Amino acid sequence: MKTQFDSSASVERYSPERPYRPLVSPPSVEDKDACAIYASVRKDATPSHEPIELAIPALQKMLHRAGNVDGEGDGCGLLLDIPRKIWAEEVRSGGHDPSLATDDAFAVGHVFIERSQDVEKVKHDARELLAANGFRVLAERVGVVNSPALGPTAREEEPIFWQVAGLAPDVKTRDDVLFDLMVDLEKELEVHVSSFSATTCVYKVMGAPNVLGEYYPDLLDPRFETIGCFGHNRYSTNTWPSFKRVQPFTLLGHNGEINTIQQLRQEAKMLAVPIQPGSSDSQDLNRTIDTLVSREGFSLAEAMEMVVPPIVNEIRGLPEDLHSFYVYLHQTMGPFAQGPVALIARHADECVFSADAMGLRPLWQVETEDDYVFSSEPGVVPVSKMCSEPKPLAPGEKVLVLIDRADRASTLHPHAEMLRIVRDRWLARNGAEAAAGYDRALETGGPLEGHDVPGYTDAGPEEPVRVSDRVLAGFGWQRDDVKLVQQMASNGSEPVGSLGYDGPLAALSPSRRRSPSSPTRRSTANESSSTSRPAPCSAAAPRPTTSARTPAPSKPASRSSSAATTAWRRSRIPPTARSPASTTPTCSRTSGRSSAAATPPSTSPCWSRRRPRARSSGSNRRR
Repeated sequence: MKTQFDSSASVERYSPERPYRPLVSPPSVEDKDACAIYASVRKDATPSHEPIELAIPALQKMLHRAGNVDGEGDGCGLLLDIPRKIWAEEVRSGGHDPSLATDDAFAVGHVFIERSQDVEKVKHDARELLAANGFRVLAERVGVVNSPALGPTAREEEPIFWQVAGLAPDVKTRDDVLFDLMVDLEKELEVHVSSFSATTCVYKVMGAPNVLGEYYPDLLDPRFETIGCFGHNRYSTNTWPSFKRVQPFTLLGHNGEINTIQQLRQEAKMLAVPIQPGSSDSQDLNRTIDTLVSREGFSLAEAMEMVVPPIVNEIRGLPEDLHSFYVYLHQTMGPFAQGPVALIARHADECVFSADAMGLRPLWQVETEDDYVFSSEPGVVPVSKMCSEPKPLAPGEKVLVLIDRADRASTLHPHAEMLRIVRDRWLARNGAEAAAGYDRALETGGPLEGHDVPGYTDAGPEEPVRVSDRVLAGFGWQRDDVKLVQQMASNGSEPVGSLGYDGPLAALSPSRRRSPSSPTRRSTANESSSTSRPAPCSAAAPRPTTSARTPAPSKPASRSSSAATTAWRRSRIPPTARSPASTTPTCSRTSGRSSAAATPPSTSPCWSRRRPRARSSGSNRRR
């Protein structure tokens, strides 16, 4: 009789590509609910068709990371170089010089038009809009797709795929002009522009990776050559799958979720970022970075550092000559997008790869003889082709790859080099030799008042100034923001977000003072806490916060005496937190307040450890 431990026992394997939905998942099915991202850059900076041939099978291998029901995926796409050989033939067919396809002003737009619209009218209005802004149309292609490759769900909402190519009015301002044209087309004609660029284009479909290759004949054309190939296989969670939400977008592919959706949109609005209504959080992030790069003139590396800056503790670990600049960058802009994030991004000949500050979304760096590869899983590259051991990007790490077409070489800059490149670019653009002394903000633990503090004076109001909620709202503040700043000032530490309580389980905790209710503890990414994680609160063994300036009494060497242990626990309670009516304060798990009648909420051990709400946090909607 064969058992599950018998090596000869065979278990039927179910392919994620088959239209099969079991009532109970078989033992061979693994649940890995996350997007798959993949990127490759040719080391010799020479366009080739091979990157496309490698990318589609690589994404297909990671189909288990994407949404796939009844053989239909949530979406897959590729961000590639413009296929200039293909467009040269199209330009020739239009009666123009085919060499215009290699001009620096040559640009291609990919537009999705809903079938419910008047397609001819939309194209006519689009041509007029393009001409009014100085864009000269040279060639068009409509419906160059293979619709039978789609599944039944995708076919129901399949849009019309319209490709338009031409010349921008000015090479120097081409990125700004093309960005504004893309925004105007979406706003005035209610279409979706997947890409409009002079260097790259996006092919995407609501389906699996093998559907992507079958749906677009261009991807199978050997004339289609590219240096960089950026792919994304989508797992849709709280947003409905659709063609327009499939990634990559104009610049990036994103695995993760933005937990501060409202904050991102508010910050983007203040920077005049044209956020599209109904977009996902990933689209909002892409539009923000695209605005900074195309309209404001930042490089991709600078924009990525602005939107996803290093956290304070990471800045402390950087070389001292970088402290001032990155504290300035962190304080001036702040983190636009917080949450578990793995990003692959490309603009022109600059590529950036980034992992979130907590390392909650994997991104691996793999090197072969021909390519730099970045992927959610290193196994998509055969071991025989690897030149070195795969390296996972550390929490907060970014990598920069610069493509030099003239010298036929792509250069990889690790995190330390990228940090200095961003600083030098920023200072050079602003005509400054060095950043001001913003690194003083890293100092903590010093006196909060007195003549030892620079600029301190005894003059001032005798009573604290009361600021009304109306005045705070005028500056975009809330009462919770004031409390958060007060807590930071008193503790001398930045708040740290968390996606959940990551301490040991109650049964495995080395501390015996854990409450049986500890396993129910939960904290979300929308909450913030000080750098010291709050301990669980229990009636039998309260653990109040000890003042940072008062040394904690030493712990008894032996736990054999319960009286000694109880005395030691009580000695750790600050005098202001002890209840005169009860020697052992109790607390309620539901309210977080002390139930001792004589203990005021402001000094209760439990109340002092409550987490403040993070500012401007949004719902946990993904992609």
